[in-house]
Amino acid sequence: MEKQKILIADDSEMNRALLVDILEDQYDIVEADNGAAAIDLLTQCGGDFSLLLLDIMMPEMDGFEVLAYINRYHLNDTLAVIMISADDSPANIKRAYDLGAFDYISRPFDAAIVRRRISNTMLLYARQRHLENIIAEQFYESLRPHRDLPAARKGPLRG
Repeated sequence: MEKQKILIADDSEMNRALLVDILEDQYDIVEADNGAAAIDLLTQCGGDFSLLLLDIMMPEMDGFEVLAYINRYHLNDTLAVIMISADDSPANIKRAYDLGAFDYISRPFDAAIVRRRISNTMLLYARQRHLENIIAEQFYESLRPHRDLPAARKGPLRG
């Protein structure tokens, strides 16, 4: 089975390496060293990614600008975003959630907790997509003409 793909956007090579070390056994990892590079990767092959781990403080585009872009272009319809930052001030956490982040993980983090929160997030997104597909199928099925109904008869119905 093909591994799900995670994009890690963090300007710190050390932080990216730590996350890669934690996650590479379970997921395919792609790295971006700033927000603009993350946006480039998402626009080129956004549908390939299941999750974005996004730092806040980065050059060129910070994590909040990336989140705003993702929201504007509805990339979070299929992509879960988890913020990762050493700044866990309530204002930053609230802003991240307001901009569409699914979760917020503070650094330094525990590897087991990171793995669990990522797997839980991806599971929830997969279930949500599955339910949306079922609803879409039911909707389109309801639009099809009812071929199996008998043709309308003339005159009163007899029981």
